[in-house]
Order: sequence, then C-alpha cells, then structure tokens
Amino acid sequence: MTKTTEKPKKGRKIIAALLVVVLGSALFVNWLINSAHLPLSISATTTQSEEELGKAKYVSATTAKTDYFKESKLKREKTMDNTLKELGDVIDSDKATSDEKKSAIDMYAKLSERKALEEDIETLICAKGVSECVVVIGDKSCEVVVPNEQLNDALALQIKEIVNNKTDISAEKITVSTTK
Repeated sequence: MTKTTEKPKKGRKIIAALLVVVLGSALFVNWLINSAHLPLSISATTTQSEEELGKAKYVSATTAKTDYFKESKLKREKTMDNTLKELGDVIDSDKATSDEKKSAIDMYAKLSERKALEEDIETLICAKGVSECVVVIGDKSCEVVVPNEQLNDALALQIKEIVNNKTDISAEKITVSTTK
C-alpha cells in the first residue's frame, strides 16, 4: 500500500478511538456523579436581612433526598442527551467516513437502549414499593441507589433480580446502595 491510503485509515482509527474515549469518559463521569450519594446542590436564600442571620431554619431530610434523585436523573439525562447529540452530529456530518458513521450509529443505538433500560428498571423497582431510585448501567455493571430507610435484604435481592432479568448483568456486578 502507499502512504496516502494508510493515513486516512489511521485517521479513521484515531477518530473512532477518540469517540470511544469521549463516550466512556461521559459515562464514567455520569456514574461517578450518581454514585456519590450526596445532594448535588443545596438551595439557600442569599438575600437575608441582618435580623435573620444566624436564625436556625428547618430543612427536611426528605427534600434533600428527593432533590438528590431529581438532580441525579436530570444530570444523567443531560449527559446522555449531549452524548447522543454529539453522536448525531457525527452521523450527519459530511466529513465523517462511513466507518466513523457506522461506529457512531452503533454507539447511538447502544446508548439509547441503555437509557430505556435504566428507565424501565427504575419503573419496575418503584413498582416494588420504593418511592424513588436512580439506576446507572455501565458496560458490565449496574449501580442502583434507593432511599436508606426503604432498603432491606429482601428488596436488595428483588432489585438485583430485576436488573439481572432486564440486562443479563450478574448479581455480583450489581450494586444496590442508599442515600445518606
């Protein structure tokens, strides 16, 4: 082969590898954020009169947990939407090669399926009586977060069974944890 045909092939491989790294990084950051088990933000009033400084305010722990679940799902959705948009841009690009487009289409389909699975599993877990949960599926593992007061051994086994039935991820690779 000549050097002119080798360079485009090498460039395609580099771009495909970069796509995999970006996607993997986005999924890792998403998993990391969702497995932190902490509320991602605390809203507070910043404009207080001098009379209110130091005044104790009651904050419901339930609200903080609810915020955790809502914010985790929102961050997961934003990350997924951004990743899917980037893959869509590659698919629609005139500059991308057919191999790059095929790779982007495959990743797009895989992520769309993963997103639907996460939502289905969350629905099934809530059907077991859990008020809220967040499910994050990785390539070979799954993390499920539920409220602390609702988790017991029987529920943990049910959750692992639900995840295993929907994804074929083994029970050893499924982590069920709680908010604090």
